[in-house]
Amino acid sequence: MDTKILQYTPFTSFVHPSFWHKLAENKINIDRLCDSAKNIFGYYCNLDATNCLVEVECTAFNKVFVLPKNCYYAHGILYNKNTIEDFKEVDKNKLLQEEGNRIGKLIESGKCLEDPSLLVNFLVLSYADLKKYKFYYWFAFPTPIDAILLINKPPAKVGEVFTVEQIEVIKEKYLTIEDARKRSFFILENIGHGFKIHALSDVISESDRENNFKGTDLTKIYFGFSDPSEYVNPGWQLRIFTAFLSYLCPNLCGGAINFIAIKLKRQLTIDESIVYVARMPEKSINFSDEVKWIGWELNSVGKYLPRVVSMADSMDPEKLAETSVNLNLKLMRWRIVPELNLDAIAETKCLLLGAGTLGCSVARNLLSWGVNWVTFVDYGNVSYSNPVRQNLFKHEDAQFSRPKASTAAKRLLEIYPALTTKGISLHIPMPGHPIGDSTRDQTIKDIDTLEKLIIEHDIVYLLTDSRESRWLPTVLANFHGKIVINAALGFDSYLVMRHGTRKSPPEPIDYQKYERKGLKCIPGNHLGCYFCNDVTAPGNSMRDRTLDQQCTVTRPAVSNIAGSLAVELMTTLLQHELREFAPAYIVASSAQRTEAEALPEGILGILPHSIRGVISSFEQILPATENFSQCIACSHKILEEYSKRKVDFILDALNTSKYLEDLTGITEMMKESHEDIIECADSDFELSD
Repeated sequence: MDTKILQYTPFTSFVHPSFWHKLAENKINIDRLCDSAKNIFGYYCNLDATNCLVEVECTAFNKVFVLPKNCYYAHGILYNKNTIEDFKEVDKNKLLQEEGNRIGKLIESGKCLEDPSLLVNFLVLSYADLKKYKFYYWFAFPTPIDAILLINKPPAKVGEVFTVEQIEVIKEKYLTIEDARKRSFFILENIGHGFKIHALSDVISESDRENNFKGTDLTKIYFGFSDPSEYVNPGWQLRIFTAFLSYLCPNLCGGAINFIAIKLKRQLTIDESIVYVARMPEKSINFSDEVKWIGWELNSVGKYLPRVVSMADSMDPEKLAETSVNLNLKLMRWRIVPELNLDAIAETKCLLLGAGTLGCSVARNLLSWGVNWVTFVDYGNVSYSNPVRQNLFKHEDAQFSRPKASTAAKRLLEIYPALTTKGISLHIPMPGHPIGDSTRDQTIKDIDTLEKLIIEHDIVYLLTDSRESRWLPTVLANFHGKIVINAALGFDSYLVMRHGTRKSPPEPIDYQKYERKGLKCIPGNHLGCYFCNDVTAPGNSMRDRTLDQQCTVTRPAVSNIAGSLAVELMTTLLQHELREFAPAYIVASSAQRTEAEALPEGILGILPHSIRGVISSFEQILPATENFSQCIACSHKILEEYSKRKVDFILDALNTSKYLEDLTGITEMMKESHEDIIECADSDFELSD
């Protein structure tokens, strides 16, 4: 019979959808602009093998890769390019040659003797279009072009070579190899009265290549491998095994040797296994020389071209949304702010007190920053004047007079279904709004509900349309150590501020390192709240007011600007190393104004105490104030009284705002101030006589 070249069954790649999910996740969160080589893992299987598959899935990126049962390692290298142009312009032959040379060095070093699985390698060149969820890719399975085996008789099934008893012994010996690395390639020796399985490193010496198998009866030796090919032709890995043997065992070159391809069936039989008697290449392959490598995979139509797969339809919509909505944020970390801690923002639970113009604006900006938990509190219903200014409502909401809080939450879910959100219709009790016996029980319930909501959340936004409605949330949030962001509007002006915390830092803070020349550094727990700059208690701002005075009448842009700044102030605060204890600054004196240093910046810029802006002049200033010791909302006296009397204290404050002035000493302070003025006037009058 004429001598023929033994044909191999090329490896076929099979990419599980989870692989693309993980690749996209890694690209966005970890690799970013890095397109250097990454080590990955694949696997192949000789149990009921089909089509000589090498499979990759999401676990391919694990540092510690756990093989599926009855599978074997395939070691991969991934080159994921940043642009489609980079992907197209890669020199494919050069890349394959470089990868082949790396494999050659592994063989020369002897590492493949200790770990034979290193002989099975693959290369993936890819580009991920993360906007359209399309993935372009090309697999290669490198092997030397000269690794050719010749045969002069057809391959034979094991049943034609061995007896039934011998096959059973071979199977048992094979299955006793527990390490998949050793079972991928091995040596089977016929010792007359049975068989013995050897690891490659037990028989072959890397340091004494010339004596390997010297004087050995090669008719008794079978070079074995776990074969994933379902065909008569052996799997592709026999080709690299041939190159490996020709280098480490030059005595085999030009001679005929036996190979046994082990194919398992579901019942763990090896009856389909095949024995090949083949002649080795005449010359030993020297990897130090220029060896030509081949192995690019043909595409589905049999051409040497890359493949493309679209994952848009197969990805879960909510998972797709979770990845997509934060794409802009994650791209920030590629170049602009790599230190940005997105988890600190995403995990923050935000309570929005007010679902009107400010509440809607704040909510949309929170979504843009990746916040995953938003709760609305509002007592009103959508009116016809609302939808044009409050961007979470529609005309039909006004037609049916739907509750603002629950409707706003519903609209957010329509925008981002994975969000955790709810809306609660709740009346916030206010000083100067007395309660009667008929409303007492409900008021107490409202206070209890509001307190529970504040405890459940991390940040409280004060976005209501009256000054007095902000008092109780300020007291409760301060008492429970929550971060408070306040936004208030005028006709063409706005105030956005963070309340100073009344918590004590877990460890002492050395504020000296935060001091700057010419600036007064006010620690975060010494900053004032919204009420610290006003020495009067909040009263009923709706009494004796005309319609334009009862509504928040502003230029349209004011609320959007203030809502955006409120969220930006929060995110800047969350990125500061001191969080709510972060200091704010003011110029120490007018004399030092010109020599004052610039405000210190964090990763998102400076962190002010408050932002005051005027649209009519397009001006903005950043004042900072210390807390007021007699503040009717955050002073020690108020918090101490609340701690002692709880609801009774609040009820007293609701029924008469003067109670707060008396409690904090403001009444006495004002009286003294008034008396000073009168005495001065009387004295002047007397002198004039």
